[in-house]
Amino acid sequence: MARFVARGIAVASSCPLLFSSAVGVPLFRLRRLASEHFWFATSSQAGAPFFSIFFPLRNHLSISACSRSPLPSKCSGESVRGYRKGRWRRRRTARKKPPKESQPELNVMICIEEDLPEDPDIKSIAEILRMDLPMAMALAFSHLDVSHYKTRDTAVNDVNKFEKIKISLLLCNDDFIRRLNKEWRDEDHATDVLSMSQHIPELNIPILMLGDIVISIDTASRQAVERAHTLLDEMRILMVHGLLHLLGFDHEISDEAEEEMEKEEELILAKLGWKGKGLIKSAYDSHTDGSHQAQDLDVADNGKEKVDALQLLDRNLTT
Repeated sequence: MARFVARGIAVASSCPLLFSSAVGVPLFRLRRLASEHFWFATSSQAGAPFFSIFFPLRNHLSISACSRSPLPSKCSGESVRGYRKGRWRRRRTARKKPPKESQPELNVMICIEEDLPEDPDIKSIAEILRMDLPMAMALAFSHLDVSHYKTRDTAVNDVNKFEKIKISLLLCNDDFIRRLNKEWRDEDHATDVLSMSQHIPELNIPILMLGDIVISIDTASRQAVERAHTLLDEMRILMVHGLLHLLGFDHEISDEAEEEMEKEEELILAKLGWKGKGLIKSAYDSHTDGSHQAQDLDVADNGKEKVDALQLLDRNLTT
């Protein structure tokens, strides 16, 4: 028995062990070793060996031949160390997030007509519009699903099904836009903005060719002076107006269509924080102000004629 214990302890510690000189009759001894890491015990009763080696500070070795019940098997709800009950927590599997709806790529092209003079202000405005047009497009696209317009052509509706959306903005002079206006609308005069759609709903292609917006710098400059705002403000107003035409709005078909397009113009300009009224409202105000000015001129002319007649009558009476 002593040999067995000695061989077992040698694996874990090199401390010396003391036994009785009488071989075969182990003497009861309880000795705390100087290392204070384990105790060694033997029983004096022959035929009933009792020994136990403990490591209270280290769990290197634990041999028990006494009557104490063995450690319970590790199972659900129990922990072997310290007999403490615990819970086996399952790791929460990460929930799969639904795939995000892919957004189409916006391809915006800003062009300057070659007959325009080399003006740094025009180039600066073109660069600003290159960043402004995608913002106006994104805002207008978001209204196509939630807004219910009765007069809008719904040929362009679900833009998220396309992989890419292409649009171009051309800055030109009055001569250039007059030729386009004659060719596309059979109207031989310059205008402020034209929209030419290139979208064909029957073609099942991943690219939405939205179309072209053409703005005359000459007309926009005159209108900016008349409406008391900057050229950039007027260009933004015209750009939004042309964009809505490409999305199916048309203020010329009915009064209701004009109201719906005017409402959308005001909404986009207000949300983007751009100055000025929409083109429809600005044109209506200009027309109203012009009519009032004409009426005021007529009244002034009539009053002057009356004054002249009274003065002439007074002279005749005096003579």
